[in-house]
Amino acid sequence: MCAYTTVVTVVVILLCANSNQAKCKGFVFPRYTIEILNGIGPEICVRCKSKDDDLGRHYVAFEQAYYFSFRVSFLTLFYCSASWNGRTEYFDAYNVRSEDSIFCRENGCCCSWKLTPDGPCLFIKASGKHDRCHPWKPKDENIVKLVR
Repeated sequence: MCAYTTVVTVVVILLCANSNQAKCKGFVFPRYTIEILNGIGPEICVRCKSKDDDLGRHYVAFEQAYYFSFRVSFLTLFYCSASWNGRTEYFDAYNVRSEDSIFCRENGCCCSWKLTPDGPCLFIKASGKHDRCHPWKPKDENIVKLVR
């Protein structure tokens, strides 16, 4: 009876710890969805990559979005480029080592980014807005080569 009580207690604790990720699929390595919303203009070209995957070029109309999903691991990093009007900028759509990943988990394992001319803005569940904004990443030649 004592072993059964211990197992039930551990299961309840794990479920409670996992309750803030109700929309997350997978306990240890949950499935994340990235949304990239065009808040820039008529059409942008978005290209996202990880170390292992190149998701290709996607053309996104104004106020429309591009989505992709993946299972997170201890080293997950997806970085993207956004191109419009002859300009190309770069940002991290998901970095497991970034504080932004905490906000994504709180949002049900969804990272919703609204791209603006000044940089990407992450959706924050508490405010209900894309108000965690970052400047575009510096144009490091190594990253530029990887994303092109």
